[in-house]
Amino acid sequence: MRRGVVLALTVASFLSLAVSAFGEVQLFVTKNTVKLYDPGLGEHSVLNDFSVAGWKTHNDLAVVWSDREVLAYDIKTHQWIPLDGFSATSALLTDGFAVVWQSRGVAVFDSSKPGWVVGPPTQNSIRTALLSRKMALAMTSNEFMVYDSVLGNWQTAAMDNAEAVFDGTLGDNLAVCWDSQEVCVYDMTMHRWDVRPIQGVQAAVVLDREVRVVTAYKIHTYDAMKHRWFERDR
Repeated sequence: MRRGVVLALTVASFLSLAVSAFGEVQLFVTKNTVKLYDPGLGEHSVLNDFSVAGWKTHNDLAVVWSDREVLAYDIKTHQWIPLDGFSATSALLTDGFAVVWQSRGVAVFDSSKPGWVVGPPTQNSIRTALLSRKMALAMTSNEFMVYDSVLGNWQTAAMDNAEAVFDGTLGDNLAVCWDSQEVCVYDMTMHRWDVRPIQGVQAAVVLDREVRVVTAYKIHTYDAMKHRWFERDR
């Protein structure tokens, strides 16, 4: 019996440690209070008198915002990191990054720093933002902004056909945006934009090391290993 009790206690202790080590950050939000459970510490962190406008969580990260500031909590560092003077409208999170945006501004929380990196002010309102494991992307009607996590800064490209921006997408190493006349690829392996005139884009997909752009008659491929474009008939 004693061996069984010892074994049961050992298993229970192991499960407790496993939950603590591998648990996710948890938020309990009311109108004016944020209570965060940090599984690494096994403790709560409380923000009082914080007028919550929105929040998101993902594994090790939590982001909360009011109309005046944004706070990110990373359970690897066990601290809140503020972004003052930013009125976020929404946020996206992945394992190591969070992106928040407002009408004419975007910022990314990079847990490898850890800290916020604010993008340059945009000329037009941000329409959407995207996030992968290594990159962030924000788009206005004629500006495409990419956060390069290797350089630790935002890169911006402007398209000429501001009235005809269609869409954009990204992966871990490449991002692509297009309008009615051009396709613009950001290659993080080279830290540069590559613009190619392609009309009538129907869709684009980012794979590990290449971008495929589809039109009615052609498939255009940007190869990040060779840093060249190729095309073939559909």
